Amino acid sequence: MKFQDKITRTVKVAIFLLSVMASCLVLQHYFLRNVDHNSLRVEGFYQEPRDSLDAVFIGASDIYSSFMPGRAYEQYGFTSYLLASEAITSEGIKTAVKEVVRTQHPGIVVIEANAFLYGDNDNDSNQAHIHKFFDNLPLSVNKLDFITHNVPVDERWEYVFPLIKYHSLWTEYPDRINMMASNLSLDVRGYNYLKGYRTTAQIIKTDSPCLNSKLSEENGELELDPNLEAQLNDLLDYCDQHHLKVVFVRAPHYVTKETYNRVKRSNRMARLCNERGYHYYTLENDAEHIGIDPKHDFYDRDHMNVYGALKFTDYLAEKLMYLEGLEADVLKEDLTDNWKDAVTATNQLYRYCDDLMSKSKEVRGAQEDVVTLVTLGEYSGATIKTK
Repeated sequence: MKFQDKITRTVKVAIFLLSVMASCLVLQHYFLRNVDHNSLRVEGFYQEPRDSLDAVFIGASDIYSSFMPGRAYEQYGFTSYLLASEAITSEGIKTAVKEVVRTQHPGIVVIEANAFLYGDNDNDSNQAHIHKFFDNLPLSVNKLDFITHNVPVDERWEYVFPLIKYHSLWTEYPDRINMMASNLSLDVRGYNYLKGYRTTAQIIKTDSPCLNSKLSEENGELELDPNLEAQLNDLLDYCDQHHLKVVFVRAPHYVTKETYNRVKRSNRMARLCNERGYHYYTLENDAEHIGIDPKHDFYDRDHMNVYGALKFTDYLAEKLMYLEGLEADVLKEDLTDNWKDAVTATNQLYRYCDDLMSKSKEVRGAQEDVVTLVTLGEYSGATIKTK
């Protein structure tokens, strides 16, 4: 009888501990973590079926506000996803590439260059930017490798259990309900409608002269930050070792006197990549050729709005297909509706933003959240024709 009592007690304790663990995981996933557009974008990547993507785009806001996977699928037939995070670090780029190798085998990986173009190493040591990406990665050998080699011992558990860092977020409710509901909606639905794309319905307002017209003839170079150049070489070494088809791009920006040095650092990075055998498209320098109107196609100096993103997507998609040989795999029948939804949502988002901008209204964060998605239902999902 005593033996049976011990077993019963052990079972009860085990059930209790499992219940506590399950409760903590639910709290961490939906309530006590910093859920934002970065979270929804990264989580959506892992919901894509294994080996189902023809292309994966990696980078910061420079790429997730510029390329529309739904548009690329509708017009060119290839599937893609934006594994991108706001102000992602160079370590984040390297880990993202490793995660693509672990979960997908796309025909091409496209890396936006921004993480390597800062004038110093400050972004790579910015804890907020580091957490924005790594907090949202599932536990894997790649995440553990980053934690082991880059995070102080006393901070490592925060990356494994974000609940430790964000336990006080409950004080921000009910303001966080939108993102909590968006996270739940994404989990129930099982895929991201916009495939990571995010924008702002705004046309740039600035008195700073735009220097984009000079960029097509700019071939001057500036050295990269030594630490960032070392990180770039580590990344290229990894790509060499795994025989990856990788291309680098620099998306267009509203270039001013204050940001002109980034153009020269981009030219330097292009040469470094080319010397290692990797193509680098300086599309920032080609903004005028693409048809990007600096007075109309940006929402701020660093990001294109839907007008610019539509042009950029078509231009880059054609380069990937006709210059890089990207081929679209036959989509499995059960995924066709998923991508039809992506096309519809992307076209609806374009019209939603166009409507707001034509009325001189604006909204920040036109993205994969439940409020935006409900609003999109008021707009047509028919194909957007280029003007």
